[in-house]
Amino acid sequence: MTVRGGVAGVVDDGVPAPMVCVPDVRGGYEAYISSGLYDRRYPRPNGRTLRKSLGFLQKGGRFLDFGAGTGRYTLPLMEMTRASGVAYDVCPAACRAMADRLRGFVDEGRLVIRDGEPEALTEAHRRSFDLALMAFGVLGHIAGRAARLHLLGAVREMLKPEGVLVLGLPNARRRFRAARRSAAPLVRAGELEAGDILYTRGRAADGIRLFYHLFSPSEARDDLSSAGFRIESIEPESLLPEYAVVGNPLLGRLDDLACRIAPAASGYGFLIVARPLPPDTP
Repeated sequence: MTVRGGVAGVVDDGVPAPMVCVPDVRGGYEAYISSGLYDRRYPRPNGRTLRKSLGFLQKGGRFLDFGAGTGRYTLPLMEMTRASGVAYDVCPAACRAMADRLRGFVDEGRLVIRDGEPEALTEAHRRSFDLALMAFGVLGHIAGRAARLHLLGAVREMLKPEGVLVLGLPNARRRFRAARRSAAPLVRAGELEAGDILYTRGRAADGIRLFYHLFSPSEARDDLSSAGFRIESIEPESLLPEYAVVGNPLLGRLDDLACRIAPAASGYGFLIVARPLPPDTP
């Protein structure tokens, strides 16, 4: 389900995408991760997301870390549980970094690292996982609602009937105000969907262009329901920006405490727990 860089309107499997040319996520993240900027910006996991994920692996089991990056969640999930897992990322540089960082778990046979197209992953792992983790906006980098629903459906197919999805989504009310203003004419023209933005990471001269879709709580609920999930909980993933929370442990602990009493709509991102609906649910 790849949106080709510079191609408008369709993804490989025929799912329609926005009509504007959007940056290729694989190429963008290849540059982002190879530059070292990604790891400097996000050196460790968000404690709330990690704790939520660990809660579903207390008895071991199998997990999928979809959009694993360089393994900032995969590593503690392997270290702190006896679970086995699959770490998937579309970016070859991320997978090479994970292979070096997590080599012991791979050699032990507890971890498989995969890249390539999600369809091959789905075919190999139907009804396999107790937990699927899509942390910190992974879904938001997919252009086009139809493509996002398709991906959520593929993840649902990989979960056991009693499995759980832990999902982090960017909050449209809190993120990228300037980029939203810049995208507004394209949204009005129908070239981007409402909530879509284009932005740059790194210095302007050699910045890395990326696509993102920002969510409202109601859109998150509608999309998960349409993809065959039932939401169990939705709460703030953090109140401060992600880079501040994961870059400063003290700020991270204070932010975690504040999130326990804050409404989901106030979050920098949403932290969602959802389960697959039974196949015959209307």
